[in-house]
Amino acid sequence: MKLEQNFFTLLGQVQQFTVNRAALKKQFRHLQREYHPDRYIAKTPQEQRLAVQFSAHLNTAFAVLDNPVKRATHLLELSGVEIDHQNSTIKDPSFLMQQMEIRETLDDARAASDLPALEVLLNQVSDQFQACQQGFSAQMESSQLSSPSDEKDLRDTVGKMQFYEKLCDELTSIIRSLS
Repeated sequence: MKLEQNFFTLLGQVQQFTVNRAALKKQFRHLQREYHPDRYIAKTPQEQRLAVQFSAHLNTAFAVLDNPVKRATHLLELSGVEIDHQNSTIKDPSFLMQQMEIRETLDDARAASDLPALEVLLNQVSDQFQACQQGFSAQMESSQLSSPSDEKDLRDTVGKMQFYEKLCDELTSIIRSLS
């Protein structure tokens, strides 16, 4: 059991942003069955401990590759580009303006308990999230990460993806609470 740090390799996926989710789940389940700690009950304590560690590592790998923001971050890290999600800021004025407008629309719709408006907003944000993911994928394919501006553009795109993901989660939560 090797704790492979490249989660694409570990789970038999091509190292690219777009993943085959069905194949990803199938390989994850296969490896989970093969290395499940319960299969190591009769083994040595060291082998049992390694099985637990490997199983946890598999869970982490699957969670990363199944989530677009985490997958994008992992791809960049594999390319030597680090992202500090806590301290990075996006300075794109049009994106920042758009964030403010979305927040105002969200606040107004929530205050009015306007479920249809919230659903429309969720669809719009989901579309923007998808477009951002497609943009990241295209950037990764065309970029050689040879310049600091390439790295910055990709970091910014991941930051935008993170914003849209959180906003989709927030909107979904609000809609559920009002339904």
